Amino acid sequence: QKAASLFAWHGRSQRCAGRCTAESAMIQASKAAVITEFHQQSLEVRNLEIEYYLTVFDKLSNISGLLAGFATSTIWVEVPKDTSPILVTLFLLATSCALGANLLVVIVTTMCTMWGPGHALRGEDASYVDKAISVLDKMKNQMEKFFIFGLICYFACTILVVCALFDRRGQITVCSIYGMVLIWMCCKISKIRQVLMPDKQSTGHLKFNRVKNIGELMGSDANLNAGVSARFASNI
Repeated sequence: QKAASLFAWHGRSQRCAGRCTAESAMIQASKAAVITEFHQQSLEVRNLEIEYYLTVFDKLSNISGLLAGFATSTIWVEVPKDTSPILVTLFLLATSCALGANLLVVIVTTMCTMWGPGHALRGEDASYVDKAISVLDKMKNQMEKFFIFGLICYFACTILVVCALFDRRGQITVCSIYGMVLIWMCCKISKIRQVLMPDKQSTGHLKFNRVKNIGELMGSDANLNAGVSARFASNI
């Protein structure tokens, strides 16, 4: 009887241990699923940020390419020989600055569009996504400044070429129209910026308790050269 009782107790202990192991495995799997889903959602937010920067670069590149073409055609304008040398120098300086600034915007935005998403996609972990977005954000701010500078230089070279080619009446007429357009444009840009630009911007960057690579951080494999291990769930 004692042997039978001991055998039955041993069997119940094994069954209880099996149930505990199964329940523990289910809990670990649930934790792994939660962490994986959270990081997947955070990467989706970061992907939306990359798409936003690519859209901005595309618009800047298109408009800057158009302005660079106009500036190139302006250089070939024949200025009368009796034109003031100072006016000619200012005209060439403004035209060169407009062409150079807009070409710089086109080249840099094109490179960011080509290499930024590739850096984020082919990186080893999520830190490459953060680095790509950080670089794209810096380039966006810089290219917006160069774009505005090139736009101002283009308007300046247009006004200067009008002053060099037209008489006094034509100069007053064209410069007055240009002046009103510039004032109206500046007012609209300021109003749109105040309405659409938030006072404080936020990103999808995780500042605390980040997990770059779940398999490498929690996994039990010594080398994960073949990919991310699925054994990390047992170590959560």
